Amino acid sequence: MTSFSMPATFRAGHGKGASRRLRALEKVPAVVYAKGAPAQSIAIEPKVLAKALLGPKRRNQLIELKLSDEAGADKGSRFVLVREVQIHPVRRHALHVDFFEVDVNLPVTVKVPLETVGKSKAVTAGAKLQIVLRTLNVRVKPGQIPEKIIYDTTEAAVGVVRANAITMPEGVVLLDSPELPVLSLRMPRGDKAAEEEATPAGKKK
Repeated sequence: MTSFSMPATFRAGHGKGASRRLRALEKVPAVVYAKGAPAQSIAIEPKVLAKALLGPKRRNQLIELKLSDEAGADKGSRFVLVREVQIHPVRRHALHVDFFEVDVNLPVTVKVPLETVGKSKAVTAGAKLQIVLRTLNVRVKPGQIPEKIIYDTTEAAVGVVRANAITMPEGVVLLDSPELPVLSLRMPRGDKAAEEEATPAGKKK
């Protein structure tokens, strides 16, 4: 399990006024939500938050909040994932963050980017590759969320590639329908001969 360590301070103030005062101190107001427990307000460092969100897993990064009170006393730690980030429309920095607490031993539902590699035989024959879906819904333990799910298109033929053709990393369960189209390989109109050449022998389109 890999996680990103982030210091955080419990804060007593709530509302827009308290949030503005925190931002004036160059802190980012945030809230931690947990099932069956009241939400807790915290303050975090903007540079540390940016480092976590700009890492390879982006918002799927498992974060260990190292908590303290306003006097600096240790208040333990909690594992969280990002639920929502409010971004300034012009300056593009974080204005507020919602976290939700997770149990590292229990799977969560997340969206993971889909990336294609390789050059299919169909593309070599003139087909156009269109990415239909750029993320997949999966269920996986928080510390095992992959950066991306990779599909090698080398053997892909003309037609539609569906979700069931993509091999999930170990520990990752696909939640999307197996028949969901994720990629499309189509020949340009009028190029019937090239389409037939790109389609494997004996396979009907």
